[in-house]
Amino acid sequence: MVTNRMDFALSKLLQQLLRISNFAHNALAHYIWSSQAFSFGKNTAIHHSCRISGIGCLSIGSNVSIGINGSLYCDAGGECPKIIIEDGACLNHGATIFAKKKITIRKNIVFAPNVYIADHSHEYRNIQMPIKYQGSTDVSEVEIGENCWIGINACILPGCKIGRNCVIGANSVVTRSFPSYCVIAGAPAQLIKKYNEQKKCWESAKSE
Repeated sequence: MVTNRMDFALSKLLQQLLRISNFAHNALAHYIWSSQAFSFGKNTAIHHSCRISGIGCLSIGSNVSIGINGSLYCDAGGECPKIIIEDGACLNHGATIFAKKKITIRKNIVFAPNVYIADHSHEYRNIQMPIKYQGSTDVSEVEIGENCWIGINACILPGCKIGRNCVIGANSVVTRSFPSYCVIAGAPAQLIKKYNEQKKCWESAKSE
């Protein structure tokens, strides 16, 4: 019984120390981000394991959360900001965003784990040169509208514009744009459902 009480007390102490450590880290991180980023809002938390490149081209709103092992890469040079994450966005662990031109994540978007977004592809056509040395191609802006939910392991590729209040299914590969109020899924992603504003209900895309 004594051992159990001691273990419980030690566990509570460690939890309190962890909360204090996290608070101190978040306060320091907020100071660093706000002084170096293009813009950085209030009450925003980026996990210390995240990898950031090109912080000066990063614009993050208020009440944003970016989870464990996130990666945000902005290419150097050109106009900034290149990654825009608006208020209330929640990027779960493993989120990866690569921007050479511009990627915009609108308000209150939620990412499930391991979402990947890029506004460019790898060049590969020169068979005499390793692909990693061939640079980029298909550079085109990406935008995701407000209030979207993006499922686990989804990939959103260059040039895609997603409207507001959309759902992107798990493991989807989005290769083209979709309007607001729709459910898309698949590889490549296809329209599954859409909201009928006249009937005020969701309908299968096959009912057209």
